[in-house]
Amino acid sequence: MRLGSFLSVVFFILITTGTVTAQMAAPEYKSPLTISKMDVTYEVNADGTYTMDIISEIRINIDQAVQSQAQSYLAYSESLQSLEVLDAYTLTAQGEKIPVPADMIITQQSPISTSAPAFGDIKVKAIVFPQISVGASKGYHFLHKQIKPLFENHFSMFETFPMSVDIDSIKITLVAPETMKMYIQAIDVAGGQVQSDIPGKSKYVWTVKDQKAKTPESGAISETNYCPRLAVTSFADFNQVAEAYLKRAADKEKVTDEVQKLADKITGGIVSPRDQAAALYQWVTGNIRYVALSFEVGGIVPRDADAIIETQYGDCKDKVVLLNALLSAKGIKSAPVLINSGDVYWQPDVALPLGVYNHVITYLPDFDLFIDPTAEIAPFGILPTNEYSKYALVTRGLEKGAGIKMLPEPSPEISNMETITTITINDDGTAKGQSVVTANGGMEYVLRSYKASIPPGQEAMAANAFLTRSGQQGEGTITGSDPRKLTDKMKVETSYTLQNVMTIPGPGAFMIPAGIPNPSPAVVLSFGTNQPEMKYPSYHSGYGKVEITTVALPEKIKVMQLPKDVSVQNQYGSYTATYKQDGQAIKVERRLSVKTPRGLCPPEGYPLMRDLGQAIGRDFRAQVLYGE
Repeated sequence: MRLGSFLSVVFFILITTGTVTAQMAAPEYKSPLTISKMDVTYEVNADGTYTMDIISEIRINIDQAVQSQAQSYLAYSESLQSLEVLDAYTLTAQGEKIPVPADMIITQQSPISTSAPAFGDIKVKAIVFPQISVGASKGYHFLHKQIKPLFENHFSMFETFPMSVDIDSIKITLVAPETMKMYIQAIDVAGGQVQSDIPGKSKYVWTVKDQKAKTPESGAISETNYCPRLAVTSFADFNQVAEAYLKRAADKEKVTDEVQKLADKITGGIVSPRDQAAALYQWVTGNIRYVALSFEVGGIVPRDADAIIETQYGDCKDKVVLLNALLSAKGIKSAPVLINSGDVYWQPDVALPLGVYNHVITYLPDFDLFIDPTAEIAPFGILPTNEYSKYALVTRGLEKGAGIKMLPEPSPEISNMETITTITINDDGTAKGQSVVTANGGMEYVLRSYKASIPPGQEAMAANAFLTRSGQQGEGTITGSDPRKLTDKMKVETSYTLQNVMTIPGPGAFMIPAGIPNPSPAVVLSFGTNQPEMKYPSYHSGYGKVEITTVALPEKIKVMQLPKDVSVQNQYGSYTATYKQDGQAIKVERRLSVKTPRGLCPPEGYPLMRDLGQAIGRDFRAQVLYGE
């Protein structure tokens, strides 16, 4: 369990325009919440079951946090866990304690159960707190019991302590059998093993006290990478974790008659093992509907491959089981892989099975290739951009069996995008344009996601909305490949008519029209480096982007001056822009290349990344001077 599961903090990113003077002081950050107290006690049994007793009181400090804190939602699986709320109340700003009525502690069926009855035991306890306002506190006391261990005879926990809220006092207590050795990594958390007063039991106590909230940084990766945190596990190493996972999951990959029949049907006429693997992957991604289910609530045991085929849906571990069973039916080796699907790059020193790891993908050792059957629009061999450079636990198939392996690093050589644009400006200052966007590697996943986000029949509506948001007047539409046809080369085409591109007659100036915005790493980098400094790592994945734009001007227009060429290069990448005129045509070629360690920019490297972003911003605002 993570403390973040019990807190819901609302943050706001304020986007402003105009010039901010150096003398203008930023308002002091005010913590939206204060954790007045949180006492968490784990009582662990030798078989890996445990009881977690939580007593908490949280004060609301700002108006923006009131709505999110007026209720708490606690999820659990009835087949694995139980959850009992012993007390819940509101403590008003005036000090009045108001108990939560029994009928306001509501047990609900999870929405997951509606779309996937096989996961029908997922429940949610909703606690609705009365009279929540600024200055009030919400308190609760509940027991969470793991009645069936996730891993037999093993225990682990991972607690993070948020930096963006004030903490008066948090105490974590662990009581476990002396025979269960614990491996511990505590970062910026005080405490450790203490004298136990319970025969046969070891006791540990950790605390975080009087922590003042720090201002969140827009663009920084998850606090989990650098906040105070505590990892505790009874696994001696990751080989043990892999063995325990496979013990619960491997038999679900059994090649049954149904699995063999389906594998043969999908790969009919395909000879190459790699091509067979690709066909099986594409079938699973396209035919098995994904149902989101967290590891802790849904357990780590997937369903049988036959059951997944029958229901045609599953969570990430189900989709991996089915894919691995199909691969095995064709004699292709595969392995489940535990990774983090968010922006947690930190790898614990101790063998923590869950907490950091929250997702399962597949590794093909014969091809040294990672694939994610949950990513429905990622072609074979391409991962979602948020999975690159993550440390992963490969459960089998490595030289020494299981082990930690880092997923590929993104780079401009393998992850890149190209946009070719032609624009014709008419005598009345309007313009017509077309753009064609293609991509490779991780950038292809980005492009497919962009196209997949537009519902069929709403292409013109989306195009017009994109133009409006980018400050352009006009209309257009978006067409292109079906992002779910993974064997087709992905291409997106836009066509548009723009108003008021030039003022005619001149003289005047105009910026190179952007047209309908498409996924542009250059724009993202420009807007993502507006802060003067960063204290924490920020995500800047390795990629390349080429944009070539040709603008045809009316015959009566005379170009007086083109923008200056741009060339900026440092250890994190390069940006160049060239402007050339040929008769009434202006050709603009912009090239961006970014390469960072693991797709992350460290705080000390941010000024260099900002140099690239600022150069892009200046260049995009550069104007062509013209007359008649």
